[in-house]
Amino acid sequence: MIEYSVLFVCTGNTCRSPMAEGLAKQLLAELKGVPVAHLEQAGVRVRSAGVATAGGSRATPEAVEAMRQAGVDIADHQSTPLHADLIQDADVIYTMTNGHRNAVAIFDANAMSKTHQLLEDQDVADPIGGPQSLYLQTAEMIRAGLKLRIAERYGDRVG
Repeated sequence: MIEYSVLFVCTGNTCRSPMAEGLAKQLLAELKGVPVAHLEQAGVRVRSAGVATAGGSRATPEAVEAMRQAGVDIADHQSTPLHADLIQDADVIYTMTNGHRNAVAIFDANAMSKTHQLLEDQDVADPIGGPQSLYLQTAEMIRAGLKLRIAERYGDRVG
């Protein structure tokens, strides 16, 4: 049974939100003491979606590489369009920008109380088209935000 469901939202679901999904799975699996493959069996579901994707696109090669360097495999990721069922299923939704947060509101205004920017004080800028170093910086930004957000839920037990 799922006790906690998290959704990450960005634009195309090919860079930022797949990296957030992969890193969150890694951190939450460590916290729960289970392999990533068993995270849902441990009661945690982590997903990602895009506000402007038709779906089925792969994660960018740069995002895949940034995650590989972090010990996370997102090579099989396929983009998913944001839809009402994903929003309703999520206990919490983290967006990469305030614009994405506003897009969630278009789908479901009632979801605003559970929708937050991953980083409260700044957007996670889109690295698409940038060099690998920008993807690595973006991944580190996301990881830092995730640690804070996971600590909000689980206390200071996240590494």
